[in-house]
Amino acid sequence: MNSALHSGNKGVIDTPIPRCYDSAMSKPDIHQLEERVLALMEEFRRLKEQNQGLSRQVDQLSREKAALREEQNLSKGAQDRLSQLEFKTKKNEKDRKVIQAKVRTILQNLEKFDLT
Repeated sequence: MNSALHSGNKGVIDTPIPRCYDSAMSKPDIHQLEERVLALMEEFRRLKEQNQGLSRQVDQLSREKAALREEQNLSKGAQDRLSQLEFKTKKNEKDRKVIQAKVRTILQNLEKFDLT
């Protein structure tokens, strides 16, 4: 068929124009053009599939990132709790030593106190 599709809107092709492909374009050129269009369409399909695969990978990585953030928050909470416990343990150890010293002093004073 020696016609092309064309519309009044720039860039939109939808109405046949008779004899658009006249003798200026030979059949080998048309064949070569068709092959190139098919190759471009195949490359477009391949790139679209690749893009979809990459989009799935991005989604998966986003889910993993969210899970790691949650895990990081839990770890930070546990680390904060551990720091608090270590602080309280040191304070309790100091208090225990003070109380032991006071008990020792009281016991020594009791030994010196003569009940007779």
